[in-house]
Amino acid sequence: MKTLRFIGMAVVAIIMSLNFAACSDDDEDIDVSQLEGTWGLVRSAGWELCSEETEKDEWDDSYNPYNPDEDCSKLVIKKLEDNKYSVTGHDYSYSQWKPDRGSQIMSLNGNTLVITQTDGEFGHFDYGNPIIEVLTSDKMILHIKYDNVQTDPEFEPEHRHSGDFTETFTRME
Repeated sequence: MKTLRFIGMAVVAIIMSLNFAACSDDDEDIDVSQLEGTWGLVRSAGWELCSEETEKDEWDDSYNPYNPDEDCSKLVIKKLEDNKYSVTGHDYSYSQWKPDRGSQIMSLNGNTLVITQTDGEFGHFDYGNPIIEVLTSDKMILHIKYDNVQTDPEFEPEHRHSGDFTETFTRME
């Protein structure tokens, strides 16, 4: 019986060591040369919670930027200098793409786009720095997470937001 227990423990130890070896850090560096361009939103999924609400607003929506409707959006990302990019959001409205209410300057820190400057009333990423989860020649996935963010201390001092969502884009240009 002791021999069987010993063999069982040895098998478990081998399986565990193989499992840990297979769980290496799979994060690969992104190819920043792919970042610049026009990216159409094809899917947005996640949740947001406003301090005035009791339930999360959850969604999982799909879009077609090549056949847009009033809910479609896209990003235009332009490289300004090393690790510095201009990001402008566009919404589809009245049968044409129009810049949304502002643009942002972002620096790239690893896989995170860090907002360094916001021009206009609001930018596309109002509350969090997007993390690039996937970046290929034709696909970009951004993850945005924020918690308990005060949105306008002068207007509503107690109004706060939390959210966690992923946006998937396809390269348009």
